[in-house]
Amino acid sequence: MTEDKKIRIAVHNGNFHADDCTAFAILSEVYPNNDLIRTREPEILALCDFRIDVGGQYNGTTDFDHHQRDFAEFRPGEKEGDRGIKYASAGLIWKHFGRAFIASRNSDLTDEQADFILREIDEQFIRYIDANDNGITLGDENLPTYPKIVFMLNYRYGFHNLTGFRKGADMARDTIAGYVEYLSKYLESEAVVLKALKGHEGEPVLLVEQRAAFQEVVNRNWDLFEGVQLLVYPEIETDRWRVKSLGADPKDRFKNRCLAPVSWRGLSGEQLEQVSGIQGAEFVHPNGFTGGGRGKEETLAMARKWYELTAAGA
Repeated sequence: MTEDKKIRIAVHNGNFHADDCTAFAILSEVYPNNDLIRTREPEILALCDFRIDVGGQYNGTTDFDHHQRDFAEFRPGEKEGDRGIKYASAGLIWKHFGRAFIASRNSDLTDEQADFILREIDEQFIRYIDANDNGITLGDENLPTYPKIVFMLNYRYGFHNLTGFRKGADMARDTIAGYVEYLSKYLESEAVVLKALKGHEGEPVLLVEQRAAFQEVVNRNWDLFEGVQLLVYPEIETDRWRVKSLGADPKDRFKNRCLAPVSWRGLSGEQLEQVSGIQGAEFVHPNGFTGGGRGKEETLAMARKWYELTAAGA
């Protein structure tokens, strides 16, 4: 298909859902010069370049319906039961066009990085849409999930309204684009933090010279950080530095490995300097999970004494 040709993308009419909105959002990112057609009429469907969630056929090129009686497409290594979720149209479109969507937002990724982002977006977002469309509950149905928000758009704009459908698709496109940006930054963070860890001497305090998504990196590489209690790192766009406890549980971001000494918590400025005995110590959060100093050396001194006192039960 040439870039200047207007691509006709068909989805079913009537109620619109997260599945068809997301599938259209992905494909329209790859083919921005498109016409959206909502119909079930075979004669009109036959004139379209792509048929999503309608038409009774899946071929991986032009047709991406999943309602056929014999449809049994699962993600690699998955099967019925045992967490297996059949593809819906969103998953099928992501499977075939996800790499192109990612490249449209970040063309500098290696194949390995793009594959990582492809899998993560499927795991964190797309499979939930597929599950919902296949009648499988993942999580709390009372939460304002994307499928629920899209369904409510039917009532706000009307079940046959293109405006409501496009708003649902825009949400999906922005969400997936956000994931691409976030996961791209995560890969940068991982490189920064693991590089710092490689030169680490086994101290409970790890110094990282750049700001990064620390806890996310730790959660994904949990065993590598077993001996690390505190991180010291620079703040964004200031000369200040921070010390922060690592999380104690990858599933609970509010559990910490090493809280500040009780006598430091909630103090700042001269009062903190006096109590801690460290010139340049600037603050400690009242809950004790983070604090900061005037510069790198002052904050390192804070972190080391913080750990010593806490380990001693202070």
